[in-house]
Amino acid sequence: MSTTPPTPPAPTAPASTGKGLHSRAYNGLISACDKYVPAKLRPLWMHPAGPKTIFFWGPIVKWSLVIAGIGDLTRPADTISPNGCLALGATNLIWTRYSLVIIPKNYSLFAVNLFVSLTQLFQLGRFYHYQWEQSKLEKNGGEQCPAIEASL
Repeated sequence: MSTTPPTPPAPTAPASTGKGLHSRAYNGLISACDKYVPAKLRPLWMHPAGPKTIFFWGPIVKWSLVIAGIGDLTRPADTISPNGCLALGATNLIWTRYSLVIIPKNYSLFAVNLFVSLTQLFQLGRFYHYQWEQSKLEKNGGEQCPAIEASL
């Protein structure tokens, strides 16, 4: 009794299957670019998580959150929202795990979610460090203790 092995998935990334104007415009753009992709970049181009799919463009756009988080590092610590940082950091940790469970594994999604989490958790640390310093000041009756003055 012989069984035939399952057929492997198609080696090409599928085009958008939507019927709307945006899908047709996107498919036209991808088709026009298809002929200019060099042979060395063809495996990336045709990958199931490559530039032809949302699996590629979603993480690329999400890097703007990392850039915004890095830009917020210069922000005064008293203006940081701890709830916002915790929510964004925690959800991105969940998505970090998810990106390694889905098929195909999406390492670019993993990287961007990890960096968003790290920047937000660092901001959360800055907020709590500021709160801790403020409570030390209040205990000293408004005078700065020598350790705080040295760190400034």
